Amino acid sequence: MSKVFFLLLFLSSSHMPQYYNKGMYFLTLEECEQFKEQQIEIMTAEADLAGFKDIYIDARCIEMDIKEFKPSLGT
Repeated sequence: MSKVFFLLLFLSSSHMPQYYNKGMYFLTLEECEQFKEQQIEIMTAEADLAGFKDIYIDARCIEMDIKEFKPSLGT
């Protein structure tokens, strides 16, 4: 079993009752922390384009155990 670090980005808004999240996998905690701010900026821009107001983005690097990587559909 291997360990990976999952960057979970969860966006909530007081203006619209919609919430969404996305995430990315990294092999080290340092790599996850390094890319966190960049991903928050991207998600903030996406939220702005979608019309979200008064947003809050919770970004966390979470350590996870995995058995194996499986390719996503369409990749």
